[in-house]
Amino acid sequence: MDYFTALTAFVEAAEGNNFSRAAERLGIKASTVSRYVKDLEQDLGIALFNRSTRTLHLTEGGQTFLLHARRVLDELEQAKAATSALNQQPRGVLKLNVPPAFARHHILPVLNTFLARYPQIKLELVLEEAQVNLVHAGVDLAIRIGALADSTLKARKICAGKYLLVASPAFAAQHPAPSAPTELASLPAILGRHAADHFAFACADEVLPLVHGDCIRISDLDAQLIAARQGLGFALLPDWLVAKSIETGELRVWLPHWTIRGAEQAFAVWFVYPPKRIVSSKVRCFIDFIVEQLGETPYWKR
Repeated sequence: MDYFTALTAFVEAAEGNNFSRAAERLGIKASTVSRYVKDLEQDLGIALFNRSTRTLHLTEGGQTFLLHARRVLDELEQAKAATSALNQQPRGVLKLNVPPAFARHHILPVLNTFLARYPQIKLELVLEEAQVNLVHAGVDLAIRIGALADSTLKARKICAGKYLLVASPAFAAQHPAPSAPTELASLPAILGRHAADHFAFACADEVLPLVHGDCIRISDLDAQLIAARQGLGFALLPDWLVAKSIETGELRVWLPHWTIRGAEQAFAVWFVYPPKRIVSSKVRCFIDFIVEQLGETPYWKR
């Protein structure tokens, strides 16, 4: 029995609760995954799964074995990474998890340059707002925006962030710029679907909640940006998203002397990656490349 292959098949089956899904991810037959698991069970003398017609459930022995199997496979990956790091030319598949709007504005426009510089790297981008478990999802590197939850992940801060209150010239022509947050109460707003009512305005020792009139709730940041440009309402959007629109005059900043507090107080943009002792060359070169493209101080912070 190829023990490492069997361990990989077992871990995939355990994480997907299904032989077929494990087989699909590994590019083999479901019967082959089943055979590997049976060989392991025979070798260990214990059942690893309780099987039903549709799903698998780990036994107590299976849960214990999964913990150690993951550790063994992770050690193998780290050994491979340590060896690969000796190669000056980064290579392999680099799986990235990036918020969609940030990817569209700051990652996708520079990928041609990155791939030309590192032709032996193959990219796989997963664009989603949800903060997936990087280890379980097999993600090499993610960009997270907001306050980082306590975790074992490694992180590198790209920059601090802030929200800006913006409106289009057309909207501003119909509604004079407010002198205080209280004047927003009668104006239509464009807000996100979640945590939109947690925004507040702070200036010196004064903190005022966001109060608005009619509201269009949009879950996608890019769509909020488009709606704001079209004059459908004022919007509260991150600086990394609206900086170019402000520069071109498509949007204006209102209440610039007020700090906008969101649901996340420590708002920043981060690289995060699994806590391996050796950071692979493909991850390291991508981080360095993006920092090079954005600048140590990104253009929207200058």
